[in-house]
Amino acid sequence: MKTKSPRSQKPKAAAARSCKPPAEPLPASSKERANCEKNLKDFVTHAWPILEPVAPLQWNWHLDLICEYLTVICNNNFRTALGPEVEGVIFNVPPRTMKSSLVTVMFPIWVWTTDPARRFMFVSYSEKLSTQHSVYRRNVIESDWYQGHWKDVFSFAKDQNLKSHYENSARGAMFSTAMQATATGLGGDILIFDDPLNPEQALSQTERDAVNLRFDSTFRSRLNNPRTGVKIIVMQRLDERDLTGHVLAREAKRWQHVSLPARIERAQEWIRPLDGDSYKKNAGDLLWEDRLPESVLEGCKTGMGSWAFHSQYQQEPAPMDAGIIQRQWVRYYHELPRRFEFIVQSWDCTFKASASNDFVAGQVWGHLGGKYYMLPYRLYERLDFGPTKAAIKACHAKFPSASAVLIEDKANGPAIISELRHEIAGIVAVTPEGGKLTRARAMAPLWESGSVELPDPQVFDVPWMEDYIRNICSFPKAVHDDDMDATSQALTYMRNRLGGGIIEFYRREGKAEERQAIMASEPVRETALTPCVIDAVGQGSQIHCSARQYPEIRQALMRAAQEWDERKDGVRSLLALNEVLRLDRVFGV
Repeated sequence: MKTKSPRSQKPKAAAARSCKPPAEPLPASSKERANCEKNLKDFVTHAWPILEPVAPLQWNWHLDLICEYLTVICNNNFRTALGPEVEGVIFNVPPRTMKSSLVTVMFPIWVWTTDPARRFMFVSYSEKLSTQHSVYRRNVIESDWYQGHWKDVFSFAKDQNLKSHYENSARGAMFSTAMQATATGLGGDILIFDDPLNPEQALSQTERDAVNLRFDSTFRSRLNNPRTGVKIIVMQRLDERDLTGHVLAREAKRWQHVSLPARIERAQEWIRPLDGDSYKKNAGDLLWEDRLPESVLEGCKTGMGSWAFHSQYQQEPAPMDAGIIQRQWVRYYHELPRRFEFIVQSWDCTFKASASNDFVAGQVWGHLGGKYYMLPYRLYERLDFGPTKAAIKACHAKFPSASAVLIEDKANGPAIISELRHEIAGIVAVTPEGGKLTRARAMAPLWESGSVELPDPQVFDVPWMEDYIRNICSFPKAVHDDDMDATSQALTYMRNRLGGGIIEFYRREGKAEERQAIMASEPVRETALTPCVIDAVGQGSQIHCSARQYPEIRQALMRAAQEWDERKDGVRSLLALNEVLRLDRVFGV
């Protein structure tokens, strides 16, 4: 016996209902209104020609993601979706990607279509910008299209109707101000901070601190109801200590952080707050290829410099003065020496050339008269085994006078070493000593003293120099550490090969008689301080001690430096000797 399919089984009740005339369809205008009220993207699509009558609307997935967050805020479900302790959301997005048009202009007037009693406060770095956004919102509200749909919902209040501050008949309000302008007695249900500081202000610590203090002391308390109100920060990153960095450093758990780089550096996932699904992107993908293709990004990077580009477009600000190697230590040479005492190639390899892997970094360094010169050559690409091997051979052909070809004995380094030893003389397998931080700290005094010099970009064809300096000076916070690995490998090898042990240490330093007197004195009795100091300095830490503790600490470090030197542990030996030098200067020895 065959069973009828569900579609062919029509219940009598359903048949009876089907005899009734169908419901009257909504008029086109009413349907448009209902769709716009329900969906922020639909609202933006219809309102866009009012805001931008010439430029057509372009849409991208990241705008859908932002719309979802704004929707849960509109529906009073923000804390339900993200957690009761979360008080706000931060959107970090590149310039010219519709952040202000969507968040600051369209979103508030969309909320008023269904909840005109909602009160907004808008804050930007200048009153001019804040007022401009206010005028844009008003233009859309007063348009024939908006009035045709929502004239019955609210009207402007006659007693408070200014460019920067207007209210409506439902007592909703929109108030615009600047970070350093007055806000006494005013507040809102939703606070929107759109570009709270500009790139020029971000260069000044005084300006950054003023913005952060203003946020903490004035605007943090401006929510009408702290239990239900929401703060929104929308900006491009400008500095590690900008407003985004400030609030995340102090209370990261209280903020939902949505960071959207122009070029995806590593595989990332963004959770959608409405349904829990996610947007997934792979390393190498672009945020908005139609508007910010690779050619445009490269042009921006060249024009504004690597530091500014990585902050504003990649949302990865690197401090100019907070890395192990500080930017002010960088020195340039304008002319290469005619000869070097020693030249090395230095290579940091990777496993394979996938977009999620690190880069192959290749550099050439020379030493002459106490100076370490980076020659105008750098390879920095994602390469497989074959192309990596070919690159090393090509570099050797270009610099045949290199005394050593240093290849880190990790990743696919061992296989490359094995093959190239039959073709190139001077292949050296390097096993890194200590951790990356330890090696970087050991080389820091060379940079600080001006012993390391780089090719001047104004003289040599080195368009990659800004990228290299950023990678070096932002370590250990840089996305990739391949440049630092290749650099510290070259400097460590040359310094160990050319000297730098205890004998060299005393030869370089003055006040030899005073040092000999210290070393000739009776040994200092060791306490529990000695092993602690040796362990700390071996990990790259600095020692803070009193004058009374200084003799024991100096004795411990000198002994440790000698023992490490005898074990061929040049990195830790240098760390100990550098710390002795520093403490000698502190205590005037």
